[in-house]
Amino acid sequence: MSYKYHIGVDYHKKYSFMVVKDERGKVLRSGQVPNQKKYVEKFVEPFTAGGHAVIEATRNWVVMHDWLEEMLDEVQLANPFKVKAIAEAKIKTDKIDSNVLSDLLRVDMIPRAHVPSLQANDG
Repeated sequence: MSYKYHIGVDYHKKYSFMVVKDERGKVLRSGQVPNQKKYVEKFVEPFTAGGHAVIEATRNWVVMHDWLEEMLDEVQLANPFKVKAIAEAKIKTDKIDSNVLSDLLRVDMIPRAHVPSLQANDG
């Protein structure tokens, strides 16, 4: 599937830094977003049709992943160790991390981590 919007999410305990890029890599929106569903929804709302996101598999990633999955066409979970190997940087900031994730998503180079299905947990 072809996506219009590529959203990189650098997830933290109280906030996330998010960046939205178009197909050419132009930043359409970026910023720090409190980790509450209403704020995440407000941030991504203009990009839900044709939008997908990526978040690294870090602590407590499930909540943000589930929120984004409700709002967007697709959410990918990235393996943080493999992302680091691809995008090694001497300077690391939330803004840089979310930009790298968005670019890797845009060019379909996310090293995916496994997302267990809810049905697997029902038994």
